[in-house]
Amino acid sequence: MLVRDRMSSPVETLGPDTNYHTALRQMQDHGVHHLPVVDADGQLIGIVAERDLLLAASHYLQTAIEVGEVMHKGVLTVTPETPIAEAASIMVKNKIGGLPVMDANKHVIGIITETDIFKAFVEMETAATRK
Repeated sequence: MLVRDRMSSPVETLGPDTNYHTALRQMQDHGVHHLPVVDADGQLIGIVAERDLLLAASHYLQTAIEVGEVMHKGVLTVTPETPIAEAASIMVKNKIGGLPVMDANKHVIGIITETDIFKAFVEMETAATRK
């Protein structure tokens, strides 16, 4: 099974100048916990997790903190052709919950998360026990 079989696409993204309140609302509106951060040219420059934003909210209650200040830089990524087990291994090894999926032109085309991988595992196990 490959990442393309399980990734969420299209993916919601945001810019580094987005304030954390707006980013949290975008996550809630779309039911996601990770958002890739892209520059004006659509190039990946970071990723922000819901927990990063909640931590920012608890530390900077009334201050307008931008996503660029709390995002993770040097983002690990995968391609649609990456085996799902390899993506899972990258997440476990690096203690992260999601990986942006990049096309050949280095554009974000999706995201795969630990939830996507858990769902695939459950489906495989369920199918195996029915045999």
